[in-house]
Amino acid sequence: MFASPTHIFIVDDDKSFGRSLKRLLNAIGFAAECFGSARAFLDSVPFDQKGIAVVDIHMPEWDGFWLIDKMQELRYSMPVIVITGHTEAGSRDTAFQRGAVGFLQKPFNQQSLLDLIEAQEEAGYD
Repeated sequence: MFASPTHIFIVDDDKSFGRSLKRLLNAIGFAAECFGSARAFLDSVPFDQKGIAVVDIHMPEWDGFWLIDKMQELRYSMPVIVITGHTEAGSRDTAFQRGAVGFLQKPFNQQSLLDLIEAQEEAGYD
């Protein structure tokens, strides 16, 4: 029996970036979905869903740090990789303190993201 593809949940208000990343990940063999906000993600993805979340920090309404905290509160078990186009001092440290397993600054090398995803697959994230 073949293993199901890893689900990747992209949470980013930049629709163009999200679509591009989704196309890349789907072409490689992942099952990627895009959400334009933290609310859309929480409304659509149940807490017991297996997968990996790729979350932008800066989004309207609720930011990525809020989403990480909310995912923990609601007992989501999926790992979170944080991405950002901003360079605020301390963002990386804050991401890891909140429980992120990876941090990438846009624009990032696609292989860097794939390496983080692969590391989570090898660690048995689910």
